[in-house]
Amino acid sequence: MNKLTKILIGAGVVVTGGYLFKMSRTSANLETEIKAKIHKLDLSGITVRIDAKIKNPTEGSLKIKYPFVKLSYKGDTVGSSQAINQNITIPEFGEANIEAIMIHIPLIGLLSVAIDLANSIKSGAGVKIGIKIITTIYTTFSSFPYEYEQEQIVKK
Repeated sequence: MNKLTKILIGAGVVVTGGYLFKMSRTSANLETEIKAKIHKLDLSGITVRIDAKIKNPTEGSLKIKYPFVKLSYKGDTVGSSQAINQNITIPEFGEANIEAIMIHIPLIGLLSVAIDLANSIKSGAGVKIGIKIITTIYTTFSSFPYEYEQEQIVKK
C-alpha cells in the first residue's frame, strides 16, 4: 500500500468518525415538547390526543420516522398510537410539529385501569400518565433510535 492510499484511508476514517460523532450529539441535543389532553370520554373508552414538537438546535437537517407513542398508567401500558410509515424532515435550527396523535384506551380491555382513569378524569383532578415517544433518526450514512419519555397530568 503506498503512502497516498494510507493518507486517503486515514482521512476517510477521520471524516466518517467526525460525522458519526456529530450525529450522535445531534440526537442528544434534540428537544421534545409533549402536550396531552383528553379528547373524548365515552362508554367505549378514553381517547387521548398527543401533540409533539421536536426541535433541532443543530446545524444539520434531520429526517425522522413518524413517532410511535405509548401511554402508561401506574407502570402498565394502556394504549399506543398507530405505526405510520412516513418520514418527517426537521430543518437545521428548526422544529417539526406532529399534531393530533390519537390514542384510544378501551374501557373493556383494561377494565380496572381504564375505570380508575375515567373516574380521575370525571372528578376533574386529572390523571398522571407516562408518555413515551419512539422514532428513528435517519442520517446520510446510518440511522439510530430516539426515545423520549415524560409523565404528564392530563385533563379534559
